[in-house]
Amino acid sequence: MTEPTITYTHSPSTNEILAKNEAGDTVGCIDYAPGADSWDVLHTEVEPAYRGGDIARTLVRLIVEAAREAKVKLTATCPYASKVLARTTEYHDVYTPQE
Repeated sequence: MTEPTITYTHSPSTNEILAKNEAGDTVGCIDYAPGADSWDVLHTEVEPAYRGGDIARTLVRLIVEAAREAKVKLTATCPYASKVLARTTEYHDVYTPQE
């Protein structure tokens, strides 16, 4: 079985990064609440048929890249994003654990 082709789009106007399949259907998303100096990652979701791959982890990587570009820090209310951010040392330049 071949892996589906997934495209990712950051939409700053809606504070989310979307993962879409070949048909243009949204199969995953990560959303955040922007603040002056930081963004809080609120939720990460992948449609059940697309789970088990790297979509969720890619969404976290892309929010890290977007935060770096925007020169903001990240916090995470989302348990999944919090776990990935805490365990991935390459993200610690932008991740600030919540107290």
